[in-house]
Amino acid sequence: MKNVAGKRILTIALCGSMLAGQAVYAAEEPLQADPALAGASVAVTEYRNIVDSRVDMTDVNTGMAGVSVSLDDYYLAYESGEVSKSATIALATMTSSDVASVLENYQNLGVANVESYLNVREEPDGAIIGKMIRYSGCEILEEEGDWYKIKSGPVTGYVSKEFILTGEDAKIKAIEMAKLRAVVTAESNLNVREKPTTESEIITKICSEERYDVLEEVDGWVKIALEGADDNAEEGYGYISAEYADVRYALIEAYEFSPLTGSTGLRNSVVNFAMNYLGNRYVWGGTSLTNGADCSGFVLSVFANYGIYLPRVAAAQAGVGTSVSSSEMLPGDLVFYSSGGGIDHVGIYIGNGQIIHAANSRRGIIISPWNYMSPTRIMNVIGSR
Repeated sequence: MKNVAGKRILTIALCGSMLAGQAVYAAEEPLQADPALAGASVAVTEYRNIVDSRVDMTDVNTGMAGVSVSLDDYYLAYESGEVSKSATIALATMTSSDVASVLENYQNLGVANVESYLNVREEPDGAIIGKMIRYSGCEILEEEGDWYKIKSGPVTGYVSKEFILTGEDAKIKAIEMAKLRAVVTAESNLNVREKPTTESEIITKICSEERYDVLEEVDGWVKIALEGADDNAEEGYGYISAEYADVRYALIEAYEFSPLTGSTGLRNSVVNFAMNYLGNRYVWGGTSLTNGADCSGFVLSVFANYGIYLPRVAAAQAGVGTSVSSSEMLPGDLVFYSSGGGIDHVGIYIGNGQIIHAANSRRGIIISPWNYMSPTRIMNVIGSR
C-alpha cells in the first residue's frame, strides 16, 4: 500500500498552529543534523539561519520544480490569499518527484481559469473543436493577438488568453489541482475487478488512455474511483492491474467536441443544452444543473427542459423508451452502465463516440467515450422527434 506519510515531505508545509506567532515550515531534506530534520517543523526565523531566503526553484532537486516562490515570503502570500490553503496542503503531501511529474509534461504551461468550461476553436473566433473544463492543463504553442494556440490532450486549437493562467500562477494552480491518476495504457479494453486478484469478478471494462483517480496502490494493483452510483452516496471503485496503467500526478486535459448542427432538431438541441453544464459539480442526490446533480439527476433535469419526464434513478430510467444497439445509437440516447450490481449509472450520448455525464464528486460533469466502461443498455427516450 502506498504510504503518503512515509514520503519525503516537500518544502513548505504550513502547520496548523504557529510557533510563537510565526509561520511554521517543514523541510524536504535534512539541511543539517539539527534543527532541520526532514518533516520537522521549524520557525521561519530559524529556517532563515539555515538557508538563503530564495533558492533556485528552476532545479527540480530543490523541491518545487520551477515554481519560483520565496520560502520566506510564502506565509505572507498564503495569508494574503495569493497562494491558497489547498495549494499549501498539496505541497505538503507531494514529493519533489510528484511535483516534477505534474510540470515536466509542459514546456509552456497554461491552465484554464474558468467556472465551467472554455471553448477551444479551430481558429481565433472560429468553429468550436473542443472544450477545457475548469483547471485543465495545456501546452501554449504561440500567441496571436488575444488568443493562445494550445495543445491539450487530443485537441490543438485556439483559446482566449483572458481565461488562461500562465507562468508561476499556472504552476502553483497545477500543483494544487493535480490528482494522482491512473492513465490506462492497455491497447484494448482493460478489466476492472471487484478485488485485487485475477480470480476476482470482472465488474466492468475501461478504455485505453482514460484517466481515473487513484484511491490506493497495493501489491501490483491500482484501486480506482468509478462513477457514483444512484443508490449509494459513496463512489464506486474497482481494481486494475498496475501493469496496464501509468500512475502519476496529472492534470485533466481538453475533450474533443463540436456542437451538433443539421436538421435532427430535438436531439441536437438536447445535446447542446446538456453541454452548457459541462464542468459543473456532481452532488449525490442532486438534480440542479447549476448547483450540482448526480448522474440520473443530470439526465432527468436535461430532458425535463424539453417536456420529457423521466424517473429519478438510473435503474428506472433504463426502463423508459426503446432499446437500441450501439450501431443504431443517436445523439440524445441514454447509455446505461453497471459497476457490479444492477444498473447504477447513466450518460447522454452526444455523438462522435462520446457521452456527457455526471461522473462523481471528484470529476463532476464530464465527457467520456461512450464505451469508457462496458455499457449495459442503450435507450431511445426521444423517439423519432
